[in-house]
Amino acid sequence: MILVYKIIHLAGVMMVFLGFGGLIVRGLLDRDNKKLRALGSATSGIGLLLLLVSGFGMIARYGFSYVEPWLLVKYVIWLALGALTTVANKKPEIGVALWWGILVLGILAAISGVYKY
Repeated sequence: MILVYKIIHLAGVMMVFLGFGGLIVRGLLDRDNKKLRALGSATSGIGLLLLLVSGFGMIARYGFSYVEPWLLVKYVIWLALGALTTVANKKPEIGVALWWGILVLGILAAISGVYKY
């Protein structure tokens, strides 16, 4: 079962980054494209939901406490990614900064999950 959670988790990660890529590119190239805005927002939102569900499933399966320091870091990153979806839609002019900032958040989440510090 843990492998299923991992696959769902990775699919969620891919969806979040794919969704943000669409939102950022839309903001930089065609701010009026409502279909791409809806697609990017939905993709990143569903990805965040998959991350949440599979992440809590893995926490339970591995027997970790829900307040481990490395998990607190991941919770904050998850909340930040959720908030940044709105920022990407409302402030498309900062797309380049979002591009790199979201990448940094993803790297921090990966380091946190791999090293569990």
